[in-house]
Amino acid sequence: MTKYRHTGTRFSKEKQLLKPVAKFAQEQGFCLQEHELPFYEYRIDLYGFSAHHNSTVAFELKLNDWRRALEQALLYQLCSDYVYIAMPERSAGRVDMAELKSQGIGLISVLESGDCSCLLPAAAHAEVRQFYRSTQIEFMKSS
Repeated sequence: MTKYRHTGTRFSKEKQLLKPVAKFAQEQGFCLQEHELPFYEYRIDLYGFSAHHNSTVAFELKLNDWRRALEQALLYQLCSDYVYIAMPERSAGRVDMAELKSQGIGLISVLESGDCSCLLPAAAHAEVRQFYRSTQIEFMKSS
């Protein structure tokens, strides 16, 4: 079993961010989770559903390129109530927070300890399409 805790080392692969972000999402109540969930020609790195809150969340994991992450995150707003970009702490500090905030996209910083810190909460938005959202939830429930 591969551990994704990197005390004192840097993240070198996006998949190393998955376990800390999944734990963070679970702590927020998103217990039903799927990684690499297909959405058109993309794969959502992590998608979660909270039955208690009847809400969904999508996370785009990136090591450096926050602008590319933003492009994907904006698309994921079609199928998710909340969308976050998750990046290593060293990269998260270089993100244009005003740009993310204006689009309703949240930002998670993944610390080298394996913990996560929410630097910017995602906002609920009007872009979500119920057909896409319910299709994603049903896909996860049937997996």
